[in-house]
Amino acid sequence: MEAKKTQYFVALFVLMMVLFVTSYSQIATAQTITFSSLKFGGFLQQQFIMDETPGAAERFSIHRARLGVTGSVTDNIRVNVIGGYVEPPDRTPRLVNAFIDFDIHPLFQLRTGQFLAPFGIESPEVIIFNPAIERTTAILRLNPYAMFRDIGVQVGGKNSFLNYKIALVNGKGANQTEEFDPKDVLGRIGITPVEHLEFGVSAHFGQYQPDMNSDHHESRTRLGADISYTGDPVYFRAEYIVREDDLADSGSREMNGWYLLGAYKFTEKIQAIARFESFDPETSMDENEYTGVLIGANYYFVGNTRLSLNYEFRDDKLNADLGNMLTVQMQVAL
Repeated sequence: MEAKKTQYFVALFVLMMVLFVTSYSQIATAQTITFSSLKFGGFLQQQFIMDETPGAAERFSIHRARLGVTGSVTDNIRVNVIGGYVEPPDRTPRLVNAFIDFDIHPLFQLRTGQFLAPFGIESPEVIIFNPAIERTTAILRLNPYAMFRDIGVQVGGKNSFLNYKIALVNGKGANQTEEFDPKDVLGRIGITPVEHLEFGVSAHFGQYQPDMNSDHHESRTRLGADISYTGDPVYFRAEYIVREDDLADSGSREMNGWYLLGAYKFTEKIQAIARFESFDPETSMDENEYTGVLIGANYYFVGNTRLSLNYEFRDDKLNADLGNMLTVQMQVAL
């Protein structure tokens, strides 16, 4: 009952803020709303993969293809609507982003709709900005949300020292209808003690359905810590995440994972990258870890349009047949 009261209070608060910022923006600008700043954007990722796992075939594929509209409606209101016309893992069309931003203050910005869930560094990063072609296996497996996104509301803000985002979301993931209460709460707080260097902590408390055919749900928790250095030509970041899911039999399952990623730009166009990662799908068991080492390079034509080459050395204790993999990707960003 207390949880529902809290949710009602949050919903009322959000509604009041929406009404406030809408009124404020119209009074402050004192002009007719125009859509001249709205623009089309998106990206295309085409890949060639050579997988050394027995039975795997070399293949060309359109990995992702997204297109949508972004921009400002007023000085204080922005929209982002993006469709994925090809989306992994099954390359089917999906709604990717559908959110509205209300800029109230640099330290208080409101977001409503479907958006990237704020946890860690790599999970809420738009994939075209990732130095590697794909997110790490650890991040992919520890993330509970389809497309790393969910539907809800988020508050956040930043200045030269503080960067934070806190969200209240359904907990089912992108394009999914909520079926139970309470909602998931998650967020990240980052501190920048000196220029380019940031330390962050993340937390996620929520519910999930162990059995999709049952209405019964259990608790799940994620905690994370990260560090990043965004200098030029050197870039570095690392994350550690632990996740615990309560099980229907009153037990629990604990997973954890971490990675280190470094990049160096030799010129404005040529960048070398290296990454090491580890993922443990069940910490109570031995000899079940996945480890991966990636080396690669990016050639930037302009902006985030680039040609990337990644080679991964993969070792999975639960899948001895898993082989190394070479991926070449052409990414065109509009």
